[in-house]
Amino acid sequence: MAKRGRGNHQKRIAKPESIPLTDKKANTWMINPCPGSHSKRNSMPLSVLVKDVLGVAKSAKEARMILVKRMVEVDGRVRTEEKFPVGLMDTISFPKAEKYYRIVVDWKGRLKPIEISKAQAKRKIVRVIGKHVAPGAKISLTFHDGKNLVSDNHIHPGDGLVISLPEAKMESHLKLTPGAKCLIVEGKHAGAIVTLNELIMRKGGKPSEAKVTGAEGEFITVARYLFVVDDSFEVSA
Repeated sequence: MAKRGRGNHQKRIAKPESIPLTDKKANTWMINPCPGSHSKRNSMPLSVLVKDVLGVAKSAKEARMILVKRMVEVDGRVRTEEKFPVGLMDTISFPKAEKYYRIVVDWKGRLKPIEISKAQAKRKIVRVIGKHVAPGAKISLTFHDGKNLVSDNHIHPGDGLVISLPEAKMESHLKLTPGAKCLIVEGKHAGAIVTLNELIMRKGGKPSEAKVTGAEGEFITVARYLFVVDDSFEVSA
């Protein structure tokens, strides 16, 4: 009988493009992320981030020991699961080493950690991807990282929120409107910081587009590639 269920490992050469590994042929295997806040396509296991990307550990065993000793926090909460999925805008903290990182994307659309301050690690920007009426006539918002928040009706899908960590309480609302500062997270302009000029609605089931201005001048991109950020956000440290 064939094996059923999800495997614990996957070949590095077949990894999602979002994981920034350069030794796909030198090493054959890597662990799979477990189901969680981000999809497999848009995340990497926490131990891969600790060992292969940040270089904090020299081996998978050492990375596991660091996690088991509760030395790593994701979004302000201690995580000990080596397969825990880490994705866009997550904050990674090493309190004992006083090192803090935020996950962004590079020009190839790959996840990239940038170093931030301790104060910056206490807040996070999330994108609203869903909105529905919960029991009690409350408006429930769903974010790109799986978090949920009860809010009011003036926040719409596509908008961004600045939330505190680890409580996930809203600090400010970032509207997806002309003049908004945005990070492009997919496509050939991935990693670019742009200013939204106009949202263009397409008919016939075609995805909405956005006219933006960045370092390359004015161009058009897919609207769902935009991630609204605040004025202090940067993609390099």
